Amino acid sequence: MEIDSLDKKVLYQLDINSRQSAKEIAKKIGSNKDTVNYRMKRLVEEGYITRFFTRVDVAKFGFNNTKVYFRFQDTDEKKEEEFFEYMDSLPEVAWVTQTSGRWDALLAIWNTSLFSFYNTLSKIMNKFSRNIYEKEIIQNVNWFYYNRKWLLPEEQKIYPVRYGDEPGRERPDKIDFAILRELTENARKPFSEIAKKAKTSPQNVMNRVKSMRKLGVITQHGIDLDYEKFGIVFCKAFIRLHNINQKSLDSIYGFCAREPNVFALTTSVGAWDLELEMEVERVEDMMNIMNRVKRTFPDFVKGYESIVITKEMKLSYVTPSGIR
Repeated sequence: MEIDSLDKKVLYQLDINSRQSAKEIAKKIGSNKDTVNYRMKRLVEEGYITRFFTRVDVAKFGFNNTKVYFRFQDTDEKKEEEFFEYMDSLPEVAWVTQTSGRWDALLAIWNTSLFSFYNTLSKIMNKFSRNIYEKEIIQNVNWFYYNRKWLLPEEQKIYPVRYGDEPGRERPDKIDFAILRELTENARKPFSEIAKKAKTSPQNVMNRVKSMRKLGVITQHGIDLDYEKFGIVFCKAFIRLHNINQKSLDSIYGFCAREPNVFALTTSVGAWDLELEMEVERVEDMMNIMNRVKRTFPDFVKGYESIVITKEMKLSYVTPSGIR
């Protein structure tokens, strides 16, 4: 299947808000509802769109997001498979990827305190310590997701969504959790179907979703893509900074937000200070982006290293406290 300009326009709109109706998208891209419905259905059936998801800012629930990078030793295919299967079984582990470069695996762990993070990491290390040569722990402070500007380079509109910062005190109830569970699995699911699962009324679902959006709990309805079908490589760069202040940090944020292939940026505490996530056609494209960053901010960027995400094993936009 060939992706044409109309497909890209549909994908671009779904990436911004995947709960938009076909009629709303058609109006924005100068098409008609039936054509948009057909294109969406085809993109799903052909596997270009792998999921319609809803992102949840779990920091509003009081959760921190801590990443752990592992470098393996004395492993074979069976042992690595066992490792990744175990990570998938832990509800507090939100993101698991296989990587190439200095690190072999990356985890993102939801936790409410240093102690809860320590308990999760201890379970992992007790089971696999002899197979882990090195690990790096990185604490996320805040992070941004951007729309995929590479789909329509001529648009170049930036739709940033910010997560993290100071953990909040929101306490959703069981109905909220049920709604979020359904939306994170399928952002386009009708409120009437969600209401049946949550054992409430469609009107109540609509009101609660509206409230959670206002509170910043629900931040975005987007899409996951099959990178292989698009010929895309998923790269991460780890940037070390010095002589940094908020003004210069904001300048770096703005520069990265404008880069068409940068779709996420994280401010971190640990071995490095920023993480950039990029969707590029070649690893060389990532290197070109990083060279531009270094040339633009020579007084602040000390250096960087990078990895390629070769396979995503698990991705959950929710927390272990009932949303899974």
